[in-house]
Amino acid sequence: MSNRKISEKYNDSCIKIFALISLFSKGTADFSEVIKLFADDDGTISQKSNVILNKYMNTLEIFGIKIRKTKNKYYLLSMPFTISLNEEELYAVSLIKSAISILPDGKNKTNAIKFLAELEKKYDNDTKNLSKVVNSTRNFDLSFYFQKFKSQIKDCESLCEAGKKIELCYNDTECGIQNIICIPQEVKYRENLVSFCVYNTLSRQVIDIPVDSIRYIHQLNIDAGKSKICTTVIFKLKGDLIKRYNLRDWERSEGIDENGWMTIVNSGEDLNTLTTRLFKYDENCVVVTPKYLKTRIKKLIDKTLKNYE
Repeated sequence: MSNRKISEKYNDSCIKIFALISLFSKGTADFSEVIKLFADDDGTISQKSNVILNKYMNTLEIFGIKIRKTKNKYYLLSMPFTISLNEEELYAVSLIKSAISILPDGKNKTNAIKFLAELEKKYDNDTKNLSKVVNSTRNFDLSFYFQKFKSQIKDCESLCEAGKKIELCYNDTECGIQNIICIPQEVKYRENLVSFCVYNTLSRQVIDIPVDSIRYIHQLNIDAGKSKICTTVIFKLKGDLIKRYNLRDWERSEGIDENGWMTIVNSGEDLNTLTTRLFKYDENCVVVTPKYLKTRIKKLIDKTLKNYE
């Protein structure tokens, strides 16, 4: 056999190995899917196909990829590239799993379950054994957090998927009852607070509205559209805060000026959340624009100072 033909055979074998690993990496694979990789040139499945498949399965086992076959289905048991977690890390994973279990059905829950399943596949043997101990000895009941808002959360997630504008009435802690026309974005979870994130089409602001403050929501027969221009906030940081500061996904740095201030451009963050965050930076932060946010922060500072008069 010529060197060229040998090389082509090796290439074909490598491609089939990676295709096989790709199938098994999903956790389960039907026999019909797997055997198709080893069909004859005309696409038929023969006895030869089964023989070749067995050889490839032996190869995977040699490299530490353990597969179990039950009836006409393959199950991935372990991969050679594993991770090791300690007891506290496994406790955190179990807390996340418990939180996911009480979420309403939808995109967030589906993606979270998929992520944890992929993570657990990569546990080494010690981590798998420790995980059983942790799950049997610790309490992970988090139902008291979001259970009472389960129906509202489900409605909000449905509105996000519908792609329509909505009329929303809610109670703002500072401004009282508000009515806005907005575009649903997502449901956010932070500690024990769940918020409905919307884009206000009039003010061009992203707003995180606590679910328990919503009075009513009415879906409009108007497509949400794809264009979204958010309010841009520009602020500056200085000192050691510059070294510690981690840019958010919706932020960019404009560099450090001659006076040692770093300029940050922020677009799309809820202004209440941003205001609270910037307020924590004390004298190491100053808002440049917009003017109304500067005024809001100044009022907040004045209100705080009154507590010490």
